Amino acid sequence: MSKRDLTATSLVGAAVVIYALWFADFTLPFLGDVRATGAVVLTLGFLASAAAVVPTFGELLHGSSAYLALTSTIGTVAAVAGVHMLVTSSTASLGILMAAMVVLWLLATSHHVELAHRHVMSI
Repeated sequence: MSKRDLTATSLVGAAVVIYALWFADFTLPFLGDVRATGAVVLTLGFLASAAAVVPTFGELLHGSSAYLALTSTIGTVAAVAGVHMLVTSSTASLGILMAAMVVLWLLATSHHVELAHRHVMSI
């Protein structure tokens, strides 16, 4: 895995731990409500996404259009769920945000590993 993928993995892992602690009603200081927990999860997800994106936006646009469409759709679901959660304190929206984040991480990490494998095999 690349350094970017390891960084994204660490950030998503931290979000999963924070969400799991909140879900188990074992909250950390200042993370006792949905909005506070969700804001931290949303921030970690945004940072993970920024860390794992290809080096340039141009490369992203010239990649697989199916991958781009799928990840953009899931990212939109995550963003909408995150905003909804912040506005309404919806626990369901926090769950949707967390699930979308994990799915995006799985897709991106497996995609990056596959691309690296193809690159090595072509050498």
